[in-house]
Amino acid sequence: MRVIVGIPARMGSSRFPGKPLAKILDMPMVEHVYKRCLLADSIDDLFVATCDEEIREAVLGFGGKVFMTDKNIPRPGLRVAEACRQQDIADDDIVVVVQGDEPLLHPGMINLAVAPLLKDQAIQLLTLVAEANETEWLDPNEVKVVTDLQGDILYMTRTPVPSNTRDRIGPRLKQVAIMPFRKKFLLEFQEMTPAPLEIAESIELLRAVEHGVKVRTALSRYTSVSVDTEKDRQEAEAIMAKDEFYVRYRSQA
Repeated sequence: MRVIVGIPARMGSSRFPGKPLAKILDMPMVEHVYKRCLLADSIDDLFVATCDEEIREAVLGFGGKVFMTDKNIPRPGLRVAEACRQQDIADDDIVVVVQGDEPLLHPGMINLAVAPLLKDQAIQLLTLVAEANETEWLDPNEVKVVTDLQGDILYMTRTPVPSNTRDRIGPRLKQVAIMPFRKKFLLEFQEMTPAPLEIAESIELLRAVEHGVKVRTALSRYTSVSVDTEKDRQEAEAIMAKDEFYVRYRSQA
């Protein structure tokens, strides 16, 4: 069983057009994500899935692997699924969808996310989650996650849920965009009919939840910074300047 990372990236982000190639220090964001994934002990291979020639050229320029996909694919996981169809990947291999806007991801996040699937063949899909601070909990760009007692997802939303009107029990959780799928299920997920709540919330994994699929969560003990705006990029750049992993892969460039 192999672990393969797929990084979906496209230029047409509604909130930050062109962000995969936005520079953070001296590298485009997609290169940071790619090289940090390479530092994860658990992975065997990785690739970028894109619909844009500019991104393809950038990835090839830093020595990465890249597959072209249809520009009309609406969701990140579906873009990675399309790229998987172009490769020889076994049904029981694990394909980890890592969003291309996580330039400060800790390589340990990937190891944490895949560990449950390596131990339990029944888990078809998982997403990493983390505790949200007050700012993140109120931010509609951050996806909030509500789980059952087994850690399977009940609902995902951009609204602050659970309610803040009573004393809070348990953590407020946000999604961390690292999502391992078993490859066979990823292709099944690609064929599922888009679901109403998925469309309303614009949250991909609600498709699985609405179709009755158990989506497991794993709690990350690491922090990261998603880049959705120019302000986020500036924040990530300030942190990156002192980042231990950046020093390692920058010296190998």
